Amino acid sequence: MSIPALLVRGASSELVQEQHAKDFLELVPHATYVDVSGARHMVAGDRNDQFANAIEGFLSSIRKQR
Repeated sequence: MSIPALLVRGASSELVQEQHAKDFLELVPHATYVDVSGARHMVAGDRNDQFANAIEGFLSSIRKQR
């Protein structure tokens, strides 16, 4: 059994590069990954709408699996 995992990255993040996300997904292949365009490192502050949608969609998918 794997623990649900979600990585939300700001597409313009100066701290978490695309390669970092790929490295993470190699370590946690079952993880869900959302790359938010128009956001930097503070995704929730930059694009709160897309951040909230990612979280809600992830939680909804977990509920459906149970």
